[in-house]
Amino acid sequence: MSVALSTTTLTEKELEGPPVDIKTLSEKEKQELSTSDTISIASGTTLAPGDAPFYGVKSLHINTKGIPVLRLPLPPSELQISIHNPDGTLAYLSTRERRSSGNSILSDTSGNQLIGTTYFFGPSRDPVLHILGTESQEIRTVSKWTSRCQKFLLPDGRTFEWEYKKEKGVGDKGKKGTALALSMDGKRMAMLVRNKDTRTEGSKGCSAGNGGELVLGRDVGMEKEGLGLSEEVVVATCLLMLKKEVDRRRTIQFMVLLSAAHGS
Repeated sequence: MSVALSTTTLTEKELEGPPVDIKTLSEKEKQELSTSDTISIASGTTLAPGDAPFYGVKSLHINTKGIPVLRLPLPPSELQISIHNPDGTLAYLSTRERRSSGNSILSDTSGNQLIGTTYFFGPSRDPVLHILGTESQEIRTVSKWTSRCQKFLLPDGRTFEWEYKKEKGVGDKGKKGTALALSMDGKRMAMLVRNKDTRTEGSKGCSAGNGGELVLGRDVGMEKEGLGLSEEVVVATCLLMLKKEVDRRRTIQFMVLLSAAHGS
């Protein structure tokens, strides 16, 4: 079944621009984006039998609906994303200054600004996370911009990676499903589980950038001992991965509209 999306009633300002200038993208980059958008949500690398089991000790819920497959490629209207404790109390708040910007600030419940994200999407335009309240403390991505897996470089030279993992227990009714998993030195640190019981209300399994249950391992919060990562770094980088999902989806939606407009 085909669905036609019309933009005849939208002005250029209302539609805004795509996350990246599509005219500058190579055919290879377009294909990589299309593939990444499709498999990021529904598929991933299967957990190998020899991988160490992951035991969560704490969970948070990221509350954001993301964007569906069939829609005009407008940026999300949410300017704030709330992150809650299991009892429903607020843990963190991520705030964008305006709808057209991907830059954001992660704050705690006292309003203390913890991490600022300077967001870019496109070739040679990598996002940078700034650990606020410190000097020259930056976290950078060191992966290809079209990749659905992203490696992050910490100020002390350590690296960690968010990637999509397909395994038992994270899908609907405990079945096999795909989780967004964080690992460091081959050890699982956290994972975002999005099934019908945990994903943000109003979103679907095919949504891009939607929230869910962020399960944290025992090494989260052990950064002062040089063993793990701070909780706020895990949250901020997970939100960055969701933002990338949204922009991959929006770029594909723009490509579809442009193709339809040119009759191809």
